[in-house]
Amino acid sequence: MIQRRRASLVHDLVTSDPEILDGMPVVKGTRVLVYDLAASVTAGISRDRILAAYPTIEEHHLDVPVAYAKANPLQRQTRRFPTVAGATLVRSEQIPRRKG
Repeated sequence: MIQRRRASLVHDLVTSDPEILDGMPVVKGTRVLVYDLAASVTAGISRDRILAAYPTIEEHHLDVPVAYAKANPLQRQTRRFPTVAGATLVRSEQIPRRKG
């Protein structure tokens, strides 16, 4: 019963639409990413500061993103670069950035 209530709460507050931020999960009615809110709460940022940063979010919205992020971890996406006809791959390792 509790799990159904939580699932219903998540369904009521989190949405994913390809037209909104490329389908990333957001709090319904806003363009606030669920993973951004979850990271802020997990980092220990005060609720008042988070609510000040996101004026469209209400206090009860802050608990759902943490549960959602734990249940649906963000997958690292690989970057796809367009291929050039006739090009050959010279190196496939990551090159560290220079510190400026």
